[in-house]
Amino acid sequence: MKKMLLSIAAAALSASASAQYIIVNDDMPISINDIEKITYEADDQFEASLLPGRLANDPKTTIFSQALQLTGLADSLRAYIYDNYNGDSRYYQYKSNVHTEVGWYRKNRFKQFTVFVETDSVFAAKGINNLDQLKAYAKQVYDEAYPEDASVSNSTDRRNSLNRFVAYHILKGGIPYWYLTAYDNTSQGAFWLNTNLADMSAWYRTLIPYAALKCSYPMGNDKGLYLNRRGLKDGADKYGKQIRGAKILTDGEQGFDHKCFNGYYFHIDDLLTYGKKTQEEVLSTELWRVDFKTLSPDIMNNADELRGNYLREDGNGETQPDKSPNPKNGRNYIYEWDGMENIKGDTARNHIGLVARRAHYYYWSWQGDEINVFGDYDMTIKLPPVPAGEWEVRMGICTQERRGAARIYLNGQVTIDSLIMRYVYYGSDLSFYDAPFQPKILEYMTKTMLSAVKTDDGKYLVSDLKTGEQLLVNSSFFSSYENRGYYYAWGKYKISNFTGTNPSSGETEDWSQRVTDYRELAKNDYFATFPKCMRGPRECTIGNGGNFANINNCVRYPLGRIISDGKSDNYLRIENLPDSIAYNVEAQFDYFELVPKFVYDNQEIPEE
Repeated sequence: MKKMLLSIAAAALSASASAQYIIVNDDMPISINDIEKITYEADDQFEASLLPGRLANDPKTTIFSQALQLTGLADSLRAYIYDNYNGDSRYYQYKSNVHTEVGWYRKNRFKQFTVFVETDSVFAAKGINNLDQLKAYAKQVYDEAYPEDASVSNSTDRRNSLNRFVAYHILKGGIPYWYLTAYDNTSQGAFWLNTNLADMSAWYRTLIPYAALKCSYPMGNDKGLYLNRRGLKDGADKYGKQIRGAKILTDGEQGFDHKCFNGYYFHIDDLLTYGKKTQEEVLSTELWRVDFKTLSPDIMNNADELRGNYLREDGNGETQPDKSPNPKNGRNYIYEWDGMENIKGDTARNHIGLVARRAHYYYWSWQGDEINVFGDYDMTIKLPPVPAGEWEVRMGICTQERRGAARIYLNGQVTIDSLIMRYVYYGSDLSFYDAPFQPKILEYMTKTMLSAVKTDDGKYLVSDLKTGEQLLVNSSFFSSYENRGYYYAWGKYKISNFTGTNPSSGETEDWSQRVTDYRELAKNDYFATFPKCMRGPRECTIGNGGNFANINNCVRYPLGRIISDGKSDNYLRIENLPDSIAYNVEAQFDYFELVPKFVYDNQEIPEE
């Protein structure tokens, strides 16, 4: 931001009625005819409102501020807007399942940051009293974690140990304290998680390339927001891990948030690093459940409106969405495919963009919010950076009849050729009558195991396609199956007395158990052709009761596995497939899980 300085032509004392005027700093209007030249100078007050200026003027953060300047990262934190972004404030009305809503495009695209800062007193308690001692500490930590870069002495080099120390404290996206996790300091804030089973947590990419940071809010005696913590409430988690991490501090009347023009900074009470201990004991041995909105700083910049008042609805029975410029209960946002960091899409396809829907306490979505895409899409997501090792990538969604199909890629390789997101792909853990698509299962059974041909006298000649045996029956199932279609057939399928006559011997035979066994086999074979599906996590809950494991539509799809070297990015691509059944080719995305081998392949401590 710069001030405008005007040089006024001395001879010009008046202006014609048709002259144009400008107003500077709310002063009286000046005719453009009276202006000799325009020059600019830096606005010191504005510079002081940006993150580097605020940190430099905070008497508690002198050491960190010096490190910020020396590494050149202060220059990065002076940014506040994308100059080449041309947006507008129009809205688009859409319908997802039964909900009619409007989403708003962004008029401007801002650059915001969140910075976690050790105070000078915290540094002093660790024997760090000046910048040189901080350099030495950073070198000790990061030379161990990145021995290949131990010789990099230039502090502005991103591989330098001091640069890594500072960069790990910075997130892209301006996130207030009560939005860093789903907990919002209210009794309703615990809607989204059974906090007896897990702490409320979120994971974010930092300015260290390929390094993430964990934020969590445990509900123990020492409640608060911690960075890189392991445990459950006041104790260890089920894997025996308990690491306190660094806690965000209040700052007198200032509170937690130090609000700046381009983001927030927070005081923390312990040293924050991405050393070997953090990588191995905090981040690489627990499941990451990553809400979709945290994947991009562009979405997190709107976290307050996307949460909104999740206890209230916009209109009458979901039919009258709030179209006012300032929606009273929060705002749904639409992001263009070329206007997000970490999420990109094919702009040539027929689409409106990515719709981030604000939270509702009764939605079958984790944290009450979700992402929708309408129309044709092909998007690629840069996944959060994980430490070295083998990881399984999962996607959590709510299946609905109007949701379409997609092809899934991990790091450029197809892992699922067709994932139909209106289907619940459960397998052998459900009985036939609990499984979805019973008519489809029966159709598969009659094509591969049992076939029936109607005889002249109205009976059915049933052939066992596996053994070649036959049975002449008079079954209401087959007439129902033939006359009213597969949807009604399963309800008429009475197998308690599936008897008939052997056409060769004339003897009466009971095939009830045979048909029961074939039906179960058909169910398993049928679902084996689909992608693997998991129930939703039991610790995730919705506002009006229930956990995801008991809601059939809330499912997780394992998308595939990746081998991370801890020094490269991993990408998930989701490509829409033509699907005429789905309404408006709608897709819904809720959260992703990044699951280390230590968790999904733990023989001693089952994941669930």
